[in-house]
Amino acid sequence: LRRFLDLGPSAVNLALSVGIFPYVLKLLQSPIDEYKHVLIGIWAKVVGFDPSCQEDVVKDRALPHFVRHLRWGLPPLTSEQPLNPAASSSSSSLEDASEQRTMAAYILSVICSNYPLGQSECINEKLHTIIGSLLL
Repeated sequence: LRRFLDLGPSAVNLALSVGIFPYVLKLLQSPIDEYKHVLIGIWAKVVGFDPSCQEDVVKDRALPHFVRHLRWGLPPLTSEQPLNPAASSSSSSLEDASEQRTMAAYILSVICSNYPLGQSECINEKLHTIIGSLLL
């Protein structure tokens, strides 16, 4: 699906018109982390094409997944956060981790853009604290 969405806006429009949205949302909420990095890429394409999806992301409580993904590939802040697979030191995994964090930041910026409920939910998820720790 991600490769198909990479074909451009018409591919994203087609995918949304056939109804992939609820399925991608369910996968994002799955406790299995194996495909989260692919889902972040899919969501970046979806919100880039249709920013109004921000309402559904907030309504369906999917926002925490994007906030947590900002720390992809970085050591945990506390002992309760597990290390993720991108935490190895190879050059390609570091590039992948940076790309993952960038896509998560983009998704969160779209969710916050001109949407007060999205902004308040990001504050509730302590997004400002996480961004502050990334800047140190």
